Amino acid sequence: MTSFIKKISRLLKPQSTDTTANPGAIQINSALASLLYEAARVDRDVTNEDLTVAAESLSGLANISIIEAQQLLVTASEPKNRPTSYHPLATIINGHLTYEQKCRLIASMWSIAHSDDYVDPHEDHIIRKISDLLYVAHQDFIHGKISTRKTKI
Repeated sequence: MTSFIKKISRLLKPQSTDTTANPGAIQINSALASLLYEAARVDRDVTNEDLTVAAESLSGLANISIIEAQQLLVTASEPKNRPTSYHPLATIINGHLTYEQKCRLIASMWSIAHSDDYVDPHEDHIIRKISDLLYVAHQDFIHGKISTRKTKI
């Protein structure tokens, strides 16, 4: 896990982001990155696969490049940036994302949980909790869980 983060940190120079241009987008993208990183971290085994799925998901959700998504995830992985409560993040997301986007976020969290072919009970718990905070219906929570499960042939 740390090798992935170190590689990304070395390869990427911090881009000067103009926060005055769209501070709301930066806040939303940071909230999304924090929640996706929490889904990867909660089972205490952050793998490169978890981070790759998280970066791809964040890129799609936030409409940003993979490199920008990786930078946001590196920032979210720093202990000082980890949330102590999910309520402020949920408030940001509830205020700016549509219901469909919130369902995509939950499905993305499930993709991260399924990336190692085992859903840890802690992963299930955190995704359920975030789903409730985002007012995602239980049927959509389950749909996200089932639709992202890897099929075994």
